[in-house]
Amino acid sequence: MISKESDSSGNLNNFDDIIDIDLARIVLFTNDQKYSRRISTLAIQEGFEVTTCSDFASLQNLIKSTKFDALLCDVPASSSRLEDLLGWVSKLGNSKPYLILSIARNSEINFSKLIHYGIDEFIYDDSKDEEIRSRFKLIEARLKKQDYLTQKFSKLRRDRKRYESLFIESPEAMLVLQNRQGKVIGVNRSVKAVLGYDGKALLGKYMSLIFPQIFGKDGYASNGEVISGSTILQSIPYRKPDGKMTSLDIMMSAIPWDSGYALVMLCRDVSYRNNKKDDSILDSKKKAIECFAAGISDEFGDLFTSIEGNLNLIGLDQLAGGETGEAIKSAKSACERAREIIHEVSAIRGKAKGITKRRVLLPKIIRNTLSFSLFEFDKIKPVIDIAPQLFEIDADEGQLRRMFGSLIKNAAQNISREDRNPGEIVIEGKNLVIESDDDLPLSPGNYVHLSFRDNGPGLTLEEKNRVFDPYYSREKKGRGFGLSRAATICRSHGGHISVDSEEGNGACFDVFLPAAMSSRGFDESQTSRSNALRVLVLDDEPHICAIVERSLRREGHDVYCTSTGKAAMRAFEKAEEFKRSFDVLILDLDIRGGIGGNETLARIRSIKPNVKAIVTTGYVDDTVLENYLEHGFSGVLTKPFRIEKLISTVERLGNQG
Repeated sequence: MISKESDSSGNLNNFDDIIDIDLARIVLFTNDQKYSRRISTLAIQEGFEVTTCSDFASLQNLIKSTKFDALLCDVPASSSRLEDLLGWVSKLGNSKPYLILSIARNSEINFSKLIHYGIDEFIYDDSKDEEIRSRFKLIEARLKKQDYLTQKFSKLRRDRKRYESLFIESPEAMLVLQNRQGKVIGVNRSVKAVLGYDGKALLGKYMSLIFPQIFGKDGYASNGEVISGSTILQSIPYRKPDGKMTSLDIMMSAIPWDSGYALVMLCRDVSYRNNKKDDSILDSKKKAIECFAAGISDEFGDLFTSIEGNLNLIGLDQLAGGETGEAIKSAKSACERAREIIHEVSAIRGKAKGITKRRVLLPKIIRNTLSFSLFEFDKIKPVIDIAPQLFEIDADEGQLRRMFGSLIKNAAQNISREDRNPGEIVIEGKNLVIESDDDLPLSPGNYVHLSFRDNGPGLTLEEKNRVFDPYYSREKKGRGFGLSRAATICRSHGGHISVDSEEGNGACFDVFLPAAMSSRGFDESQTSRSNALRVLVLDDEPHICAIVERSLRREGHDVYCTSTGKAAMRAFEKAEEFKRSFDVLILDLDIRGGIGGNETLARIRSIKPNVKAIVTTGYVDDTVLENYLEHGFSGVLTKPFRIEKLISTVERLGNQG
């Protein structure tokens, strides 16, 4: 609506009036010119765009040609004109405007009947100006709520259609199974091509009849995998109904279903595969779940950012102690695990994009990761032996933590599997210069060499050859992509990882990471909070905007949120005009139905080239994330992000000057 501080054309005169100008449209149907002028003036003052007409035919043409949010009728309740109007409006369906009837205060009216026929609101025609203004404010609030709910339902329908398409149109056979014995309750179109069965014929049947080697009565596969959680089975022999033999890779994952759980089963025909180590085959093997992983990481990234942000804000309340504090702690731990799962889902995709490199010191990262990774393993003794003056490296700290965490947890699990006491994990670090004639598949130069050595049971030759396979795990309940993720992260940083082991003599994983070009240190924590910053946010998810705004305002910063690229640019331009520039921009890449953060920043930089901007998204493989500096961004927040990370990133950039 137009602010009271604006002129008659809606031009803003004050920075505080930067708002999204989107007027609600109302059509006034009356023969009384005096009443028309009065109501129109009051409606305009309250931010409505008003159109008037006096005959029914003109009203019909107006509503057919233009979308109006509300219709105010000054027609006697007993008039046949009103009956004709209500009969016509009732046929508009979803296009029906919010219907308001102006009535005489002392007239005898059957309100129930009028409401039944579609009247949403009543206004007395002799009401004072202040009363009518109040009613218009109430009507505007109801219209906004109605519009908000409509958008939410539309989003739910779009999301449902999107995930239905992912399931139905997947090139892999996908089945939903009700229990461990595999009662089929849902199938997609590819079941016919991959398994040879008509999908409808499978509904209600048990998969133990088709895959007896997988679905036993006890819920265990023949080779020991429990059919719950997440299970990967490779090269399973399968005979189609026509007698043709083929080979399948099968992935199963437990999902919540009613009061229990169901299994999603994905089957891929791999009979054409000749070389399991061929990278193109590995990429093909993962194709079926790439789109699914992308959607999950983005949607759930938003969700858990909102949940954890609210928990952090509640935790800051002095009343959040005792049992409430413990409950908040427990919920935050669950969010932390959810964040790890989202990263693991992203890692399934086998892509190493989305990394944000900066100068880091390895000893601190290793020690912090070690303490968290061994939290559940109290019988394991860690030993750290890192050479002084270890080279600094340019890396994504979060990805390094995940890589080190995978290696440490893998060693700890192997030691615990054999119940070795005492268990020992030795982490060594030293500088290394690689020459051109070295055997390592790395370019000559300075490197940091890290080794992770354990006294566990070691690896067999077959396990050594498959340990970095994306789907390999010898643990019964393992997800099977932890070490594959570590290898992917290492390669994405220009490094190399290898394993040396003999059965019964432990294992040693060697990691080589290229040193930074210079040894200048970097401490991300050196930020100042002495000055309040002005922050502009672009995100089309209201709960994300709310969390960001509340979190930054608690730190004393001014925050202005927008949901469209155009609104963000308009706010930025007005801020520049009133000499109250924004210090930091937080721009989401993916804005539904409009321009995203990348294009918005490009336009803003044409006004102010040196603007500080942070890019946010849940799509970890977006090319903008990998090369964010080239696109004009100064920092990155990958959803779901921690509130502490949000605050430190904003303050670090905002106080750089």
